[in-house]
Amino acid sequence: MGRTPVLKAAMVIVVAMSSLAAPAAAQPHTATCVGTTTLGPPTNYTSSERGGVTVERFDFTGVHDLCLADGTVVVATLAGHLIQVTRDDGTGRIFVRETLSIATGTLDAIVRVRFSPTGFDATARVFAGTGELAGISGHGTTTPTGPNTFLSQIVYRYP
Repeated sequence: MGRTPVLKAAMVIVVAMSSLAAPAAAQPHTATCVGTTTLGPPTNYTSSERGGVTVERFDFTGVHDLCLADGTVVVATLAGHLIQVTRDDGTGRIFVRETLSIATGTLDAIVRVRFSPTGFDATARVFAGTGELAGISGHGTTTPTGPNTFLSQIVYRYP
């Protein structure tokens, strides 16, 4: 398998963490946020093949526009690890664990992707935060807009 499709699919996943938000209101509420992500080159890349299956792993970093609960947009740093399993027919799955960071807290997420030569389905689950981002959960989708940029839509639940 070539690295270009792998990196594109992998970066799509990473973006599923689109817009974070720090709670601005005392009442629990939800908000849909749309944000973009730009990724740098992967690091610590490894690849292995066995029985028609290729397993690729790498670390990544980047930046992400985040929508805060009060409507403000901030830029968060993004760091994570990706594992991609690709079959000879071009289908596969990607699993990403990532953390977004702003000055007042962090937010963790897991992204799962199914892909084929004709498309992909990426879902993200936000599950843990610190500081102002503590207690936030969410889910959403992401779509590539370029070789290392993504647009995602996340529905957040703020405590």
